[in-house]
Amino acid sequence: MAREQIVEGLVLRRWNTHETDKWVSLLTREQGKLRLRVRGAHKSGSKMGMLSEPLNIVRTRVIRGRHQQLMVQPQMVATFLKVRSDLERLSAALALVELLDRWLPEEHAEPLVYETALAALNTLEAGQHAPSVLGWAIWRLLKLFGYCPELDGCMRCQRSQEEGEWLLDPGEGGLLCARCAGTVQSLPRLNSAQLALLRDWLQRGSPVGQGEQEAALALLKCAVCYAEHYLEDSPRWLAFLAHLNALPETE
Repeated sequence: MAREQIVEGLVLRRWNTHETDKWVSLLTREQGKLRLRVRGAHKSGSKMGMLSEPLNIVRTRVIRGRHQQLMVQPQMVATFLKVRSDLERLSAALALVELLDRWLPEEHAEPLVYETALAALNTLEAGQHAPSVLGWAIWRLLKLFGYCPELDGCMRCQRSQEEGEWLLDPGEGGLLCARCAGTVQSLPRLNSAQLALLRDWLQRGSPVGQGEQEAALALLKCAVCYAEHYLEDSPRWLAFLAHLNALPETE
C-alpha cells in the first residue's frame, strides 16, 4: 500500500527519464536526500518542470510506492531569484548543491547539513561575497562529513607554531609545515592569517561577512582541493567557479 507524507526540501539535482517524466534529488531536514519521480514534468504547460528546478525549496506531497517515490502537488517556498540573476552567486550555489548531491546517501537525515545549505543560500541571496560563502559552506560540510583536517600542527613533526607558511595536504589529513613539505608545489599553502580564518570558519554557525575576501578565496581553493581528493574528480560547478574567479576583472 502506498504511503503519503508532506515534506519540505531543497532541490539538489534534476534529470530526465521517459518522455514526460523527470527525477529529482530533494534534500530534507528530517529524512535527508530523497529520490523522487516527477510525472509529467516535460508536458507542455506543466508547472512541474519549473518547480523541480535545482535551488528551489518546495513543499510537496510524497507518495511512497513499492519501487519508487513520487513528488505530487509541489508548492514553491523559495527560489533565490537574486542568486539566479548573478553568474558568480549562481555558480557558487550550483556548486554547493552538486557537492551535496554527490556526497549524501539517500534517506539519511542530516539536519546540520540541511541548515548549512540553507544558511549559505540565504547569505548568497543577501548579496554576500560568493567565494567566501561557498568556502565557508564546503569547510563546514567537510567537518560534518568527517573529512575535516587536523589544524593543531604539522602532521609529521608535530610543530605547532602559528607563524610561517603551512601546506594543507588531504593525503596526510592535515597540515604540513614548510620544512616537512619540502619542495611540494601541487598542494595549496596557507599563511598564518588564512589558517586562523579557517579555524574560525569551522567554528561558525553562519557564513562570513565581506571583510576577508582575499583570504576567503585562498580557503575556497583549499576546499576545492580537499573536495577533489575525496570525490576523485572536480565537480563541474566548482571547476567553473574557480575558472570564473581566475578571469581578469573588466572595467
